Amino acid sequence: MYAQIYDGLRQMILSGAIPGGARVPSSRVLSESVGVSRFTVVTALDQLIAEGYLSSARGSGTYVETVPRRNAGKSSARIKGGVPDSDRFEKLTSRRANALTWRSSLTLNDGAQYLHMATPDHRLFPVQTWSRLTKEVFAECDFRIVNYREILTPSLLEQQIAQHIAISRGIRCDPEEVVTTLGAHHAVNLLAELLLDPGDTVAFEEPGMAAIRSIFQSYDCSIEPMHVDASGPNPHTISNRDVKLAFVTAAKQQPMTIAMPMKRKLEMLHWAADRGSLIVEDDLGSEFRYQGGPIPPLKALDQGGQVIYIGAFSMTLLQSLRVGYMIMPRALAEKCRRLIQVRYRALPQFTEQIVARLIEDGHYGRHLHRVRRIYAKRQTRLLQIIRSDFADVFEAPDLASGFYILCYYRDQSIDEDAVLRRCRELNLGVEQLSYYYANRTSPRKALLIGFAASNEAEIELGTTLLRRCLDGG
Repeated sequence: MYAQIYDGLRQMILSGAIPGGARVPSSRVLSESVGVSRFTVVTALDQLIAEGYLSSARGSGTYVETVPRRNAGKSSARIKGGVPDSDRFEKLTSRRANALTWRSSLTLNDGAQYLHMATPDHRLFPVQTWSRLTKEVFAECDFRIVNYREILTPSLLEQQIAQHIAISRGIRCDPEEVVTTLGAHHAVNLLAELLLDPGDTVAFEEPGMAAIRSIFQSYDCSIEPMHVDASGPNPHTISNRDVKLAFVTAAKQQPMTIAMPMKRKLEMLHWAADRGSLIVEDDLGSEFRYQGGPIPPLKALDQGGQVIYIGAFSMTLLQSLRVGYMIMPRALAEKCRRLIQVRYRALPQFTEQIVARLIEDGHYGRHLHRVRRIYAKRQTRLLQIIRSDFADVFEAPDLASGFYILCYYRDQSIDEDAVLRRCRELNLGVEQLSYYYANRTSPRKALLIGFAASNEAEIELGTTLLRRCLDGG
């Protein structure tokens, strides 16, 4: 009750309904007029006095302080409907923010229910194991993880990643070369801060991951397109020798799903060595290859410290965990840790500790084996449907690693924006290939259709809805 009285008087003072210098009635009068206890009124008045809205002098009374009128002047102009003036805020927004917030509603599909092309199935997350490990970690309450971390000493997770990555991806490294991050995007931001100055040149896959490209653009870097061919990103398409950084997805090119062959990997390493460039390799989704074993990353061939490897647990566990890592030369890793210490103080050590134990106890490996089998069945089912029921719309797609199938339209005159708009309306998480090109135009129109996050019944329902979207319904 006192809060309501406080807020009502405060609003009247700010709006000018009670002018500055006006005498406030006594607490007894106010309590009688409002119908509450005197104590309630006194509590509200004391709060207003403490915040400077009122002033009180013994034996003289309580008075309203003169305060600047709220919503005065052009700076608070409103447009029709009470919406803030977007033009004013557009002028206040930084170039970096504009470079990072270009995505429109047409390209946002994070809440889609069916056929999402970039999301794991959270229902497969090992909840019981995670809950048990969480209880254990919190029960121990180790001082090393409740305080700010000693940043230069490898954490348990960094130690476990160094062991795990040697077996799973063929990358030999020491724990001191592993730096944990808040996911892959955070890793790229750290590298941009660590390595790039405005005007530096970054070689970037074309097509490539648009959100990552926008990070480099936000640091005022010059983007050189590295065109993707049948062997993945081709460094020989870049004539500029002044390239400081090259960003690639070698084991599974995003979005073309191409696995870079050995010859191209060696060409990439020789190209970088010749220019003195660093390569940033994002190993997104490489764990999910359904024929044979995972393709070794570019980093596994790196002998000269040219490749910075980025991995994350977003696709294998939960996206919301925000736990990722980088593998980089030790001297660079130390600088990166110092940067984290200054910019973020500490990463979520409780979460890192739980993930570390998940790996250490073998639960993570068993979880990966299980979800691979499930995703493989889902991919097979989606391929069957696309090849049979959509043969008139799409060219026959191939098997691919990751979470989606790349389907080229037979009719290249199709209005893909209209199709995508209808898909968004029906809660489908598909994406168009053109989204990944710098100019939002692809040489051939195609749709990326996901299968990992949908079970077989949902795949059948989702493809039924997709047919409606393609038919214009």
